[in-house]
Amino acid sequence: MIIVQKEEMSFKEKFNEFIPKLTKELSIPNSTDWTVKGFIDCNKNIYSISTDTKVVSKIIELIIFPKFLEFANQNNYEVKLSPHQNYYPDITFIDKTTQKKYAVDLKSTYRKTTTTVNGMTLGAFTGYFRNRDIKKNTLYKYNEYKEHFVFGIIYSRTDISKIEDYLISLEITLTATQKDCLISYINESSDEKWEEVVKKFDKKIELNDNNRKEIDSYFINETKTYNLDNFTEIQSVVKNFDFFIQEKWKIAIDRPGSGNTKNIGSESNIENLKTGNGLFVREFKEKAKNAFDKYWMNYETKDMAKVNGKDKPSFNNITTFKEWIKSLNL
Repeated sequence: MIIVQKEEMSFKEKFNEFIPKLTKELSIPNSTDWTVKGFIDCNKNIYSISTDTKVVSKIIELIIFPKFLEFANQNNYEVKLSPHQNYYPDITFIDKTTQKKYAVDLKSTYRKTTTTVNGMTLGAFTGYFRNRDIKKNTLYKYNEYKEHFVFGIIYSRTDISKIEDYLISLEITLTATQKDCLISYINESSDEKWEEVVKKFDKKIELNDNNRKEIDSYFINETKTYNLDNFTEIQSVVKNFDFFIQEKWKIAIDRPGSGNTKNIGSESNIENLKTGNGLFVREFKEKAKNAFDKYWMNYETKDMAKVNGKDKPSFNNITTFKEWIKSLNL
């Protein structure tokens, strides 16, 4: 009799198998709404949660962390947490048998459309990313990790979803630019932002004060206080969770993730995030990982180029990167 030994599942395969448990942890039974309604004080007053992405992300992390411990116990991993807020990674999983280390950064973002998200940052492209044999703002040296993963949490903002449904009832289908403008208004609610919304929509419909009142009625009321008898009336600020786990290089793009910070940007297409079909994978196929490393280890902002005595960076996107590689005869 021939005995076929079952191939050991990879870290990613084990994690993907565990993901359905996270959905149950975050969603109300028979609903897509978030289980979290608010926070409570010692007097049993309950307050609704802000839609601020940092607030939402932190609460999600606190809720799912015990599930990560459960995953680790079931799969013979030791768990190490980042000792400081700005250290990499958020969580280190260490295989107790092989001692292989897996870096996992937690990232969350909200849907902008049915197919895209607001985007994420995938960690620094300087410091520990370039000096991989030095412990600099890292729990372990970057090179000590077998793989570097991003665990992504995607959700829908309830206020945006309801406003979009209202506009659809007016036979308005939002363009990406209009939706960005509307989200800016939702986040700030100023007269100036409303005027920008009106200008963006003027070709399709002339929005008036009544439209504004209707749109404002879908905002989360952060001033109202609830109690244990009526807290279920609180509108969940987010809903419809989805998850993915991918190696960083599989979902990276060729632009920094936010403003002037030195962070790697991510894909915004949900399908590409979930399948790991990022820009470097599409452009470089089997050489994608090496191309990702070479790109971001040599990427410069304008200020970095000046410090290095250059008039401008050697490259600033995939196209100019390929030209730069050719010029080096690599």
